[in-house]
Amino acid sequence: MKTNLYLITGAMTFLLATPLAMADEGHSHGMQHQKAANTADAPTQALMAYADAIASESVDEMANYVAADGKDFTIFEGSGANYGWSDYRDHHLAPEFANPDLTFHTYKYNDIITQSAGDVAFSTFSIEMAYTYKGEDKSKTGRGTAILKRFGDTWKIVHLHTS
Repeated sequence: MKTNLYLITGAMTFLLATPLAMADEGHSHGMQHQKAANTADAPTQALMAYADAIASESVDEMANYVAADGKDFTIFEGSGANYGWSDYRDHHLAPEFANPDLTFHTYKYNDIITQSAGDVAFSTFSIEMAYTYKGEDKSKTGRGTAILKRFGDTWKIVHLHTS
């Protein structure tokens, strides 16, 4: 829990400093700004791979891109909150993917903008969804924010907020 508090505090500090750094690009203080494209940076690639795993409804694959130990991962979806990968996996994902009335056709993160400093990065993005629920085709566009942390050579999602 302390780790998440430190990460969230650090991310908030990072977020508050970002507009100042972006306003004066000559003084960016080491921040790297990356818009998802063919040359996406490692945090952006991890985020895109996570979305692909959601699209394929592969909980095991999704686990590769999150901080899955204890409560190192948090997610806020709309008004819901899950603390820890196992909480999210067992109480949200597994029931959703097992629902015979719900089938995902498209789930993608678009317009990803990633900013990173050292071992922490955050991304903002739009979410494109197309699915069938109880026989009715639906589509939705949402928004999201992700905080990622580098563990060795691998970037993992430590927090997601989607709406």
